[in-house]
Amino acid sequence: MKPWQRLLALGLAVAVLAHLLAVWAAPRLIMREAMSRIAQETAGQPAAQAATGVYLPPPTDHTQRRIVMPSPDLLYATCTADLAQRPLQVSAEVAHPRYWSVALYGANSDNFFVVNDRRLAEDAAATAPGRLELLVVAPGTDRTTLRAPAGATVVEAPSAKVLLLMRLLVTDDRTDLDSAQRARASLRCNAQP
Repeated sequence: MKPWQRLLALGLAVAVLAHLLAVWAAPRLIMREAMSRIAQETAGQPAAQAATGVYLPPPTDHTQRRIVMPSPDLLYATCTADLAQRPLQVSAEVAHPRYWSVALYGANSDNFFVVNDRRLAEDAAATAPGRLELLVVAPGTDRTTLRAPAGATVVEAPSAKVLLLMRLLVTDDRTDLDSAQRARASLRCNAQP
């Protein structure tokens, strides 16, 4: 092999390695930073709100970029959890008449579970209407030993650290905004006792 061919092969190998490392590492680093900030903001809230495990950011405006490209038409609620010790119990009373969703993300930023207003209405036989109950467990958890709340959907996460993001569509109607505020205030994310 000629010297220039070795250099070219080495350069290509370094480029491929750097690309693969960036594709693998970037999402994990971004999620680690996002989860850390949300955990800090949750802990910095008044004690009563921090006890719910949920961070309720103010309505979105041009100054906020906690979430990539946040929408001013949505209210958000977030929480983070480390499932290594105990499962996460998630509950909410969501009687909001407009679109809403609760999405779970793994440590690598992959979305692994979503429930929304339509899906919850379809699953109403399993839970009370408008009642969301989830038990999020670490990967490989033995389901025979779980103590899931009645009617809860058990969700196995792909990683021990997870992020929950609740979105609620709002309009300019004050009644609509009040409904969304009540729904997101009902969200609870606590480690299972």
